[in-house]
Parts: sequence; C-alpha cells; structure tokens
Amino acid sequence: MPTIKRRFPRGALILGGLLLALLLLVPITSLISLTRLPMEQNPMGKVLPMPWAAQGSELPIIKQLQPNSVNEMQATLIHGGIHLENIYDLSLKDKTFSADGRFWLEWPEDLQKELEKQSLQPIQLIDFANQVTEWEGRLEADNAQAMQRGDKWYQSFNFSMQFNIHQLNLGRYPFNNLNLPITLAINPIHAGLMQRQILLLPARNQQGIIGEYANLDGYQLQSAQINPELRTYRTDYGLKRTIKASQLNINLKYSSSFWPAFIALLLPLIIILLIVLISPYLESSLGDIRIAIPSTAVLTLVFLQQGYVTNLPPSPYLTYLDRLYAVSYLICVSLFILFAWSSNVFERAPAELREKIVKRLDTYDRYFQLGAISLLFVISIEAWLH
Repeated sequence: MPTIKRRFPRGALILGGLLLALLLLVPITSLISLTRLPMEQNPMGKVLPMPWAAQGSELPIIKQLQPNSVNEMQATLIHGGIHLENIYDLSLKDKTFSADGRFWLEWPEDLQKELEKQSLQPIQLIDFANQVTEWEGRLEADNAQAMQRGDKWYQSFNFSMQFNIHQLNLGRYPFNNLNLPITLAINPIHAGLMQRQILLLPARNQQGIIGEYANLDGYQLQSAQINPELRTYRTDYGLKRTIKASQLNINLKYSSSFWPAFIALLLPLIIILLIVLISPYLESSLGDIRIAIPSTAVLTLVFLQQGYVTNLPPSPYLTYLDRLYAVSYLICVSLFILFAWSSNVFERAPAELREKIVKRLDTYDRYFQLGAISLLFVISIEAWLH
C-alpha cells in the first residue's frame, strides 16, 4: 500500500512569515528609535522624582456594628430608616443604578442643641457615600424645620440619585446574582461633632424598606437588608485625628431571570455549536463546504460576543459566558484545521485508496465530535464552579 506524502504549502509559509513580520515591524522600529534618542529626550531613560506622598491600593476599613457593641453612654445615637420607592437605570457597563425614595432621622436633644450652636442643618450630617454625581441628584428635606417629638427630634428627606456599585461580581454572567448597595453615612467632617462618636443606627424591624416599583428588568428582587457599619478613614481630612464615621449599608439582592438570559445569550451560541459539531457528518468529498462551516462560525461568534461585551465593564476575570465562547473558538479553529488536513489527504489519495481513506477520516471526525462535546461539558462545569 503506497504512502501518501503531505507537504505544508510553501505559499502558506511565506504568507505567514510576512504577516508575522508586519505585526512585529511597529514595536521593533519604535524600540530602536527610542534607543537612539538622547538621554534627555528618551522617556525610558528619565528618572522620576520621589513622590511627597504615596499609597497603594487598599480596601476600606469597615466593621459591622453588633447590638451588644453599642454603648449609649459613650456615643450619640441617631436612628434612621429608609424607603426605596424606585430602582431603575441599571448599567452594568458603568456600574451604576438610580434610586428614588425617602429616609428619616431621629436624634436626641443634646445633638439638636449642638446643631443650633454651630448653625448646622441635620441634612449636613448625612452623605450618600456611593453617590455618583451630586449635580444630577436631588436631596431635599420634606419640612423646612425639624419636628420635636418628646425628647427626640425628627426630620425626613426625599432623594433621587445615581449610585455606584463598588463590587460587581459577574463570574456567572448572564446567570449572576446582583447586589445593589446604597450607603447612608455620617459626614466624616462632623463625625466628632459632640466630642464623641456619632452612631447612625437603623430602626429595629423596619417594615417597607422597598416599594412596589423596585424591580429591574431581567432580575427578580430577593431581599433588602440594612446593616450598621463603622468605617475608619485612611485620611484625617486635615483634622489631625483618626476619623471613624458610622454608616448604614442598604443592600438589595437580585437574582437573574434564567429563561430570558438563556434565550438571548446562550441559545444562539448553542445553535452555532450544534451546526459546527454536525458538520463532520458531511461527506469527505465535500471539502469546500466542510471548510466553510467552521470559518463562518468563527465570524458569527465574534459578532455575537461583541454584542454582549459592549454592555459589560472591563473585568480582570472571565465570565461564565466568556469561557464558553473561548472553548467555542477553540473547537471551531480545531475543526477548521481538521477539515483542511482531511481535505488535502482525500484529494491527494489515489482513486483506489479513497474508500479506505474516507473511513479513516470518518473515524477521526467521530473522535473530534466526542472530544469537543466532552471539552464543552468540562469547561461549562468548571466555569460555573470557578
């Protein structure tokens, strides 16, 4: 039985070498031009001056307050509540959302006297720590003056603001859960107004944290929680003392709607992969048609992926959908190589040997299909558990 010799086309080698040289031309020429510049003009040769102050990336120092850790004798207590009427304008790309609602405060007589002494309004004690832009939001008092109720003072405020999502975990996108935070905090400048700690605490067992219009398209509201926290700032704002400010963290938990996400983002990918994995059943003699299928699938995958990536923020990790697309690219490229090789083998085989060659190539196609399906299963499980 004569052997069939396969040679890699010389034209393909020449074309690949030209493309590689073109890709490397710009960085190499730029590096050579930089090395020829005088030292005073070379940006790589300049020595940067030492900074007067420097700080690396650090997480905020936040401690959750427990009921047994609150000492009314050592702190001034402000009790507050919040009602969120609307949640809307969610943008995963910008990591923002908007909310409308009201919050109210109740504080003791001695704090009211200190506010009057320093000509401060209660609204000046409060900040939304994760507010995006102040000029686009609204924060107004419902009444011009606070009301006295017994030995306490009370005032409510309405707001409409855009908030930032500090931590957005899209590892299981598009089936990820979503946590939307709203942080109501004591202004750090006034945190030591009474010469002792001011603590902002939630009302016990508050009802109606969220209203009837707090739903988001594509997500289902699961719960809303209010947790009191104490944040230690890494700066002293020029006050020459450690600043600790109390805050209320309102956390809204949403879960994704499975079927809309599946049909919109996963179903097109599954259909393309089915077409690609069925294509090896075509006869080996149809080499041109077989080769066209994986290359067309790759172009379609690129457009599909760009369609959802534009709605997501840059991320240092791969999402669940990213991993599925990555393995889909690998399957399509591998199948293209297999089809190109098998087509060359079939065309160069003598007529009397083609029947045996076709059976052998069909065996390779079945192995590829099983391997691709196994790889998809493993990667999908690994991506979900990662």
